Amino acid sequence: MPSQKLDQSQELSERARKAIPGGINSYARKFDRELNWDSGSGSRITDVDGNEYVDYLQAWGAIILGHCDEEINAAVTEAESQHDLYGYGTTELEVDVAERIQHHVPSAEKVLFGVTGSEVTAHATRLARGVTDRRKIIKFQGHYHGWYDSLAMNHLTEPEKLGTNDPDTAGLLDEIVDETIVLPFNDEDAIRETFAEHGDEIAGVILEPIAHNMGCIPPRPGYLETLREVTDDYGSLLIFDEIITGFRHDLGGAQKLEGVTPDLTTMGKSVANGYPISILCGKEEYMNQLSPAGGPVAFGGTYNAHAGSLAAARETMTELDERNFHEEAKAYRDRICDALEDILEDNGITATVEKYGTVFLTYFMEDTPHEYTDVLEQNEELYMDYRWGMVDEGIMMVPKNVRRNYITAAHDDEDARRTIEAAQDVLSELSQ
Repeated sequence: MPSQKLDQSQELSERARKAIPGGINSYARKFDRELNWDSGSGSRITDVDGNEYVDYLQAWGAIILGHCDEEINAAVTEAESQHDLYGYGTTELEVDVAERIQHHVPSAEKVLFGVTGSEVTAHATRLARGVTDRRKIIKFQGHYHGWYDSLAMNHLTEPEKLGTNDPDTAGLLDEIVDETIVLPFNDEDAIRETFAEHGDEIAGVILEPIAHNMGCIPPRPGYLETLREVTDDYGSLLIFDEIITGFRHDLGGAQKLEGVTPDLTTMGKSVANGYPISILCGKEEYMNQLSPAGGPVAFGGTYNAHAGSLAAARETMTELDERNFHEEAKAYRDRICDALEDILEDNGITATVEKYGTVFLTYFMEDTPHEYTDVLEQNEELYMDYRWGMVDEGIMMVPKNVRRNYITAAHDDEDARRTIEAAQDVLSELSQ
């Protein structure tokens, strides 16, 4: 049972359900317990009943500097005092942000802006089909790429459906689902065998270079290099979905850290510290096949390159550099993870603490997972009891299975102390 008083949250949820389907505007926001929010500041969020939480959900990774960051909000206010939308041509702000992304991201020879992550992954796969004149797309079990029909399948698949195409939603046409090939992540043999059989049909391969939608699973050594080699050999496009990893672990994305350059990249979430923006970038020869450059593959959107979001993105890049965010966040991460490992060992709990860049996660299982079937070995009941226990202690580690924790520039020593103390209390109780 929750230790917090949640009367106002329940009342607001009842009101919301009368106006909004389910009372929420995204299925990702649905939980077994109703919590609704009054405010956010830095690393903390406060619910409508006045309970405060150290936040590691951070809007599913969209916040990287902290909630309601003063510098970001000031930059947005200044930009929107001069610009909103014109519907014709471009602005200096658009060009400046694109040039900065070109500078940081290895694959970004050309850059286009969207609004949501799903739309740019949709554009990337459509572009791959358009330039190759092929139909099939490879994705990986446990990876998530949004709502686009060719990709909305095989995220958190039930064990009995493994090995099949498992749509995440009703309403997908069989003809589209059948053109997607789902493979296990980190399996070089599977990718080579599939290309040997279907190579002349495969338009592209899309993946999370760090599989954060399974928690925190990096590629095995040499795996991304194999994908690069095989797609080159068969003339398919390699697409990195860096909606989560873009800016989060490095301004150059996971591709910079891992040393493998894809043909196309999608980015979003933390790019603008919570303001709505997404990015499609990639090699010039492919990006010039999109309609803004006169190519045959359509790309458009009324709200693309909105001044407020672009100002937030430009200021986010500036602040990440000036605050030395990535190095300081890793030091904070290590402090938390080292403490969690000690607490788990002291309490005799079988678990593994995994981390990459500014993300960490505790799996309640013996071995480090490398692909989706490994994740199924997790003790989900213990995981959920731990996560809800942390919420009860005022630590918002999202209580859904295999979800990652995000560190921001606003997390500080007091947050670390509170997190470690809460984990000590919760894990000690669970070990009894």
